[in-house]
Amino acid sequence: MKNLVAGLLLTAVLSACGNGPIFRVDDDLYDWVKAPSAVDPASDYTPLLEGQTVRFALDPGNKHSALVTGDDWRLGQTYLMGFDVRFERLPGGNTPIVLSRLVRTGAASPVEIASVQVDQRRGVTVMGRECIKSPELGNWHRVEMRMKMSNGDTGYLEVFCDRKPIWAMTKIRTTFAPGCRLSEGCDSDVPKPVGYEWRNGLMMDQKAGTSVVAYMRKLHYRLVFYVPNRAGNL
Repeated sequence: MKNLVAGLLLTAVLSACGNGPIFRVDDDLYDWVKAPSAVDPASDYTPLLEGQTVRFALDPGNKHSALVTGDDWRLGQTYLMGFDVRFERLPGGNTPIVLSRLVRTGAASPVEIASVQVDQRRGVTVMGRECIKSPELGNWHRVEMRMKMSNGDTGYLEVFCDRKPIWAMTKIRTTFAPGCRLSEGCDSDVPKPVGYEWRNGLMMDQKAGTSVVAYMRKLHYRLVFYVPNRAGNL
């Protein structure tokens, strides 16, 4: 009992010290990252494990190098997901590359809920907002999303960069892109069963014109029941 109380007090103290997720992330790669089944079948270049990091690469003519997870995520759950990222070779031009993409499955075509993008001009952006400036892409930075999965107006989505909230919306349906509320007429049906997939790596809609290399570490997700430092609406 004493250990439980001490743990709760420590969590309360930690949550008061920052403005983002407080949960510990292991340095070692998680088992799901190392599993062969985590490699996205659409990958032109298979992500390469190098120590406690994952190397993603696109050569000219490639479009995809990614890991995928989330098969068992369901409505009613709240997940925290994220990664640390840095670039060895920056993407050329201003064509955006998707680093992370969260989609709803179950329909004939997946529905994108949120994505993290990078281009040479703006750096890393989420929902159009700056996350990591372009000159800083060679250093490690953390990107995290926290989402309550709901098909009613009880869901929320929050985005953090280096633990600072940069985008957030509450009382939404997180079976669609943010901004969807039943109360505002967004009442489209959702095919059952509802599932989610989360992809991380380098993903383009067109073939890469130059070589791009990115590293990720501490790729993590967890089902959370205690949600400190809610961001509200940003």
